[in-house]
Amino acid sequence: MSLINQLIIRVPKWTVSWVLFAFDSIAGFLSMKYVFMDVLDSFQQPFWILFGITQCAWGTIFWFSNLYRGGPTVSRFSETENLVRITLILMIAGVFFLGINVNMGPITAPLMIRYWMYFTTITIVNRWIVRTLQKQLLRRGFGQHRALIIGTGHRAEYAAYSLINHEQKLFTVTGFIEAGKDARIHNNLPRPILGKEKELRTIIKKNPVSDVIIALDNMKHDRVMDLISVINGTPVSVKIVPDLYEVISGLARTEQITGLPLIDIDFKEGKWVGSGMKRAFDLAISLPILLGFLPIWAMIAVVIKINSKGPVFYNQERLGLNSEPFMIHKFRSMVHGAEDESGPIWALDDDPRITSMGRFIRRFRLDEIPQLFNVLKGEMSLIGPRPERPFFVEKLREEFPLYDRRFRMRPGITGWSQIKHPSDRDVEDVRQKLKYDFFYIENISFNLDMKILLSTLMVVLFGKGR
Repeated sequence: MSLINQLIIRVPKWTVSWVLFAFDSIAGFLSMKYVFMDVLDSFQQPFWILFGITQCAWGTIFWFSNLYRGGPTVSRFSETENLVRITLILMIAGVFFLGINVNMGPITAPLMIRYWMYFTTITIVNRWIVRTLQKQLLRRGFGQHRALIIGTGHRAEYAAYSLINHEQKLFTVTGFIEAGKDARIHNNLPRPILGKEKELRTIIKKNPVSDVIIALDNMKHDRVMDLISVINGTPVSVKIVPDLYEVISGLARTEQITGLPLIDIDFKEGKWVGSGMKRAFDLAISLPILLGFLPIWAMIAVVIKINSKGPVFYNQERLGLNSEPFMIHKFRSMVHGAEDESGPIWALDDDPRITSMGRFIRRFRLDEIPQLFNVLKGEMSLIGPRPERPFFVEKLREEFPLYDRRFRMRPGITGWSQIKHPSDRDVEDVRQKLKYDFFYIENISFNLDMKILLSTLMVVLFGKGR
């Protein structure tokens, strides 16, 4: 691929990302100047220190949240929803810190809320302007994506015509790649077949390609992962045309591009875990919750002790990262010795072993709070697949050969499967939740963690736990 072609494809993405960051900085400056003008002098050092720290924080968080994506395929509505969700959670966290008497100088909760309102509003308006201008330029042929489609079957043909015929002209299709058993060639393919799967990396280098779209009729998981591994390391974006079932069941996080649902594979998502940011996020959330609401946790402990005989805490062995055993901590919600006669069993509807206080704390998920100590010790994360007991793990390994993939990361207090599916009551429940766990493992990101955290917060506030 020539240098000119690379620049035509790539420069607009970088340009838009920097423009968005610049506009966010302007929004931050105007909001801070207007809201804090009475308490901070904008021409003295404290203002600029606060502004610099704030913008570095916004820039880092927005980057991890995919809010600086330069491509023109970004949905304005999805981006707005994402932006509001993230800034709202951070504003609530800031107000919470003020509520537990964290000294922030002249900054008060009302000022912080006003800042959030101004900053979020200006940022949304700026982004709508940028994205709208970006789409207008796209219609004139500037910054158009050039897609290479893997597959030559019905799904590949449908994807190609969907992209080519769309009025916004986001994509032009460069050609197709034959992919093994999927190579059922159709005469109706609108572009030429450029080669076979084994030549994929060479074809990407020699052709002006910005996106590779996997559109196989037979979308087996291992097959798709092999293709992604081959593409990884090349300067292209990867997208997958999912099965209909994955779309309607929520097992795939899709974006609508020209009416075609696509799963966007972002190789940078691993930085959320690999950089240590996820661990820092766990500590930054867990410690304030433990300390800030200490009187409430003490009150719960006293009521549990009064309500039924037995210890306040319930400790149980679970398997964590790399199948390492650890002791999980919970507020006791069942009668003491509940499994002495029955042994380990699945959760039951209207379980008679649950105490009256236990039913209350389970409803608001408060029985899970002591697991924050597990998070602080590094045994768990705030968000991840739930840790399972060794007794059940042995049985589930026999039933599900890929079950051990859950142990690639720290288990979580809450997770994607917890907000998508009720508690495990039988093997079929495990089968469904396992799909959500695998989805989370493969799509882990700051953005997804924030979405799960907000959904869990709604469960806690409105008592929708089970």
